[in-house]
Amino acid sequence: MAERPNILIFNPDSYRGDVLGHLGNAGACTPNIDALVAEGGVSYANAFAQNPVCTPSRCSFMTGWYPHVQGHRSMKNMLKEHEPNLFSVLRREGYHVWWGGKNDLFAVTSKEDYLKHCDTKHTPHPARGKQILDGIPADAPRRKVFYQGILDGEGEDWPHLGRDGGMVRGAVDFIAEAPTDQPFCVFLPLGNPHPAYRVERDFYDRITPERLPARLPAPQRDLPALDKLREIYESDRVSDEEWMDIRRIYYAMCAKVDDLFGRVVQALKERGLYDNTLIIFMSDHGDFAGDYALPEKTHFSLQDCLLRVPFVIKPPAGLGAESGVRNHLTELIDMCPTIYDLLGIDPDYDTQGHSLRPSLEGDQREIRDCVFAEVGARAGEEAFINRDVDSMPKDSFYALQSEASWVAHESGSYAVMCRTRDYKYVRRGYSSHHELYDLAADPGELTNLSGCQELAEVEARMAMHLLDHFMRTGDVLPHATDSRQI
Repeated sequence: MAERPNILIFNPDSYRGDVLGHLGNAGACTPNIDALVAEGGVSYANAFAQNPVCTPSRCSFMTGWYPHVQGHRSMKNMLKEHEPNLFSVLRREGYHVWWGGKNDLFAVTSKEDYLKHCDTKHTPHPARGKQILDGIPADAPRRKVFYQGILDGEGEDWPHLGRDGGMVRGAVDFIAEAPTDQPFCVFLPLGNPHPAYRVERDFYDRITPERLPARLPAPQRDLPALDKLREIYESDRVSDEEWMDIRRIYYAMCAKVDDLFGRVVQALKERGLYDNTLIIFMSDHGDFAGDYALPEKTHFSLQDCLLRVPFVIKPPAGLGAESGVRNHLTELIDMCPTIYDLLGIDPDYDTQGHSLRPSLEGDQREIRDCVFAEVGARAGEEAFINRDVDSMPKDSFYALQSEASWVAHESGSYAVMCRTRDYKYVRRGYSSHHELYDLAADPGELTNLSGCQELAEVEARMAMHLLDHFMRTGDVLPHATDSRQI
């Protein structure tokens, strides 16, 4: 086998696509991600997840299939052993797959089951030192919107305190000692910047409040289920100043992610592996971070702040890539076909994304006319409901979220999205509350134009895009065929 590049997939959870300095956000503190783009990486400024929730998105981008192909639309339906995916292909091709971080990807019944999907599943040592959380009164309105405050770390090397730091330390140690006769894939699905909104003070102090983008207000004609969330969170009791402090904490959590990412990249450089490593920085979905007077995400809505994500690729040296920012509409399901193409691998199954190799090499032509996403439950779909919430305290964030969302999911919350550069259309299967936005005039998706006679032709065209999309992606035929002669 010819020498193949190593792979680093750095995959923070809930990282919005607009919190990047090199894309012009003056409030973002992301020097390491920005440096990767300056040093040969390509940043896709219009990359979209195929679902705004952890498990469905991960199952999608790790296979290269849309979530509906195998019913990966819920938190509790993860990839099974028989389903092809990036890890199974890489291991077949001789890669050592090292995994340090959360799951939300494979169906496992024991810790040993992880070794069916990777070669090393890292468990970090307990964090050194102690963290003290700023006290918040029990009746503070911010508690219901997942605010937890500022952490003061005590102990040596405190930025590595916590689970994410332990995962990154493990990856750095592995890179330092990895054998040179076998290529590796390091997968770091970290927890930050997923709420709760809490961060160490050092990172909090790196964010200048005056540079943060203003929040988007709640639309006047919004989805009833979102109004119900605001009601149960008591969002109107949270002041704008408090919401913006939550946003500052979120940006600080992103700064911590950037810091940890920089440490892994530095480890590759110190070992002399940087040039021959394919590096991918991407998230599974975004976060409201106060937009529309909401925290975290939902399991039934499809706003850009939840779907647009960072997607940065630094190819191995020798490809002839042209670094910089690309504005193509891209989808996370493009990751697998891109890796397979760059590595010269036949995955032995059909993916539904596009290889970005021509784009990495400088081709500026459009890749697709529109991107797609989906979310939610079909009416009465019990398997969609995450029963883990039932055991949580009734006043906990996810218990409140579940209570507010129950009626929407029980009656059917399934929705699909088609987004072009100019318009965004969301169609709901069990409600007439469809959405149409003129993105040029209304990038914040605040004025729903669905049903407006002036845009009837546009809305009909977007609906037809969705019909064509589901016809083309409804299933995938396996390459192996069955005998009719036995």
